[in-house]
Amino acid sequence: MKNSFIILLLLAALTGCKDSSNRKPIESSGANMPTADAEVGKKDIAYQEKGMEYAMATQAALGKRLQSKIQEGGIQEAIVFCKVEALPITDSLSEKFGVAISRITDRPRNPMNTASAEEMKFIANFKSEIVTGQPPEPLVVRQGDRTNFYYPILTNNMCLKCHGNPEADIQPQVLGVIAELYPEDQATGYNNNQFRGLWKVSFPKE
Repeated sequence: MKNSFIILLLLAALTGCKDSSNRKPIESSGANMPTADAEVGKKDIAYQEKGMEYAMATQAALGKRLQSKIQEGGIQEAIVFCKVEALPITDSLSEKFGVAISRITDRPRNPMNTASAEEMKFIANFKSEIVTGQPPEPLVVRQGDRTNFYYPILTNNMCLKCHGNPEADIQPQVLGVIAELYPEDQATGYNNNQFRGLWKVSFPKE
C-alpha cells in the first residue's frame, strides 16, 4: 500500500501542473520578454492541444517505467532511471510524433535540460505569476521557423524526496546517488508547489 502511494505521487511529480488552454500565443523576437497580444487562432489552439497531448503521452510513458523502477529499488533506482532511460524514452516519442519533446529548467539536474537565455525569460514570467497566485497556464511561442509549446511543472511533496532540502527532505543514500550521477546538480532546495521547470514541445515549420 505504501509503495502504491509513493508511485502515484511520483507520477504526479513528472508534470505537477494544471491543464489550461487560455494563454494566448506570442511572437518572440528574442530581444525582450514577449507580451501575449496576438489573437488565438485555430492553429494556435491546435498547437496547445497537440502540445498537451504529446507532453502527457511522454509523462505516461515515463511514469510506467518509473513505477517498475520504484518497485525494484525505491527512490534511488528512480534517480538512476532518470539518468539512463528518461531521455531515450522522450526521444522515441519525439520521433513518433514528429516533434521535439523535452523538459527544461533554470536549475538543472542534468545540464542537457538547461533552458535557453530566451526561455529563462519565460521561466521568470511563470514564476512571477505563481508568486501572485495566478494559476500557471500553457504558452505557445513562435520562435524562428518553429512553434514551441511550454507547460509548467510544479513541485509536490513527492518531488521533495529528491529535489527538496538536503538536510530535511532527502535521505542520505539518495543524496549519495544524486552526487554520484549529477556532480553539478542544481535541482535541490525546493519547497512544495514551486516552479520546477517546463515541458517543451517544439513543432517544425509546416
